[in-house]
Amino acid sequence: MPDGVWSVGGDDDDEGVHAPTALTALAAHSHDSGESAECRQRHGASKKDKSELRRHKSDVGVHGGFGLKRITFLGSCCLNLNNCMGPAMVLLPVLNQQAGWFTCSLMMVIAFLLSTVAATMLCESMQRIPGNHDFNMRYEFATLVRHYYGYHNYIVFQILYTLSMQASNIAAMIISAQVVDRFLDKVAHASYALNYVDMKLAESHIVHPDGLLWCNVGVHHCTLENEQTWVISLGYLVCAIICIPFGYLNLDENMWFQWFSLAGLILFTAEFLGQFVFNMVHPNCDNLSYTLNKNVTCPGNVYDQTPFITPTIDAQSQVLGISTFAYAYVVTIPSWVNEKKAGVNINRAVWYPATVGLVMKLAVGLMGAWAFRSLGSKENDIVKTMLGDSQPAITQYSAYMWDMTTMIPGIPVLAVMVRYNLLSGNVCGRFGSFFWGVLFPWIATAFLYEKQGALDSVCNWVAILFQGYINFVVPALLYRRSLLEYPDKSVMGTIVNGEMQETEKLLHDEDAGDDCVEGPVNAVPKELHLGPFMIKLNAFHVANTIIISFTVLSTFSIISNILDVFNVA
Repeated sequence: MPDGVWSVGGDDDDEGVHAPTALTALAAHSHDSGESAECRQRHGASKKDKSELRRHKSDVGVHGGFGLKRITFLGSCCLNLNNCMGPAMVLLPVLNQQAGWFTCSLMMVIAFLLSTVAATMLCESMQRIPGNHDFNMRYEFATLVRHYYGYHNYIVFQILYTLSMQASNIAAMIISAQVVDRFLDKVAHASYALNYVDMKLAESHIVHPDGLLWCNVGVHHCTLENEQTWVISLGYLVCAIICIPFGYLNLDENMWFQWFSLAGLILFTAEFLGQFVFNMVHPNCDNLSYTLNKNVTCPGNVYDQTPFITPTIDAQSQVLGISTFAYAYVVTIPSWVNEKKAGVNINRAVWYPATVGLVMKLAVGLMGAWAFRSLGSKENDIVKTMLGDSQPAITQYSAYMWDMTTMIPGIPVLAVMVRYNLLSGNVCGRFGSFFWGVLFPWIATAFLYEKQGALDSVCNWVAILFQGYINFVVPALLYRRSLLEYPDKSVMGTIVNGEMQETEKLLHDEDAGDDCVEGPVNAVPKELHLGPFMIKLNAFHVANTIIISFTVLSTFSIISNILDVFNVA
């Protein structure tokens, strides 16, 4: 096993990862120095983590277990950029047109700042655990909650976390399977499916931009009356065959697939931006890509189609919900931290890709809004527009490839993280975590994805109810708790040659070795320098601000969505 990866002691008395030995040393230190019983109880709670880490050491570096610490800095930037982009980007152009470009852009910047701070807060919460300065102990998101808030809160969080992640993944599975079916229909003039009710072969018929109708082979006039909805399609099978094996692999083994995804994201997003620029330069009736319809009156100024702000509660609640959804990647951070190479700078590996992602989202949102006369309803994402017959062929194929190269590679990543959390918390073993984390959502999708009204609604509501709290509120709560429980960083050490070493000593000890030194995260620096200005920050105040603001905003988003449902009804 490589150096710096879950270092294992050789003596029987020192069996397990070195970090729990550090906890034993620290517990002894706290007893000798007369620390409070509450502090000793916290150290005692870590012994449970120690026993679990011992049980899981055989799961490290094996398929279906945990990965090794070998994700480089560039690999970290690639993975985090892919995770922070997500499918919400395609909703931004229509959001700009309907809610106004100012509030949409402002909320994207705010969500970017707070989500990135929340991500680094989560990392510092992991690092502050005694003995884990170098992240040699494996804490996933759910087990981190257990460490700071106890077993009962952990059970609740594990359920909500799993539901939220699986809802996001099932939604991605549905979209990916449908896009592959539409792509096959376009290039081969048909996709096929098994109608498992009467065990007959069905074929696809495109009748509207949002999807396919399936009718049994031999039916020449396919309508809603004779549509077959209980089918397993070829597109679904293609996606499942690709994603399930990658879900069995560990996160570090998925990196080449993530590089492929990043290449597709950059290449096809660039093509979109090129088409946007062309439409902005030619906003007239001769450009069907801009008008989307032959029978329209074209405005003289394309920018007039995007208002500064739309002062309605419905429009602005959509801004809040989509902005939060666009940065719901914080849940992926702990799994990456556990498998990044020693010495990879966490702040840079989080802030750099998040900044690039912000620029891309703002560019797609604003230019996509300016590039079309009207994008229609709030559910109409930009990819559906780019798939339309009014677009050039290269743009249509780029839209297909954008969906397939960005959505499909993200599915196994979320599945692996669900698997990691189930396995690290001893909810189930390697096979059980693989089944519930990877296989089960595909089974659910197989029988429901073409009968998707109810499934879509469940996934959307799970995301609305939980994602804001899990991605923003919980990391800030963990960070605040870590500041209270472990305020002194000087005793947050790691293991060198089997002995507890203090952080400050390690940072100045050249004999410790590069693999043993991890820089402090410092999610909230004491001072922030902005040119000639210096702002003093209080970590507790920043954490409390995020906790309160996103609790209020997430609750408001839930209430507004509930009211919207009743208004529709």
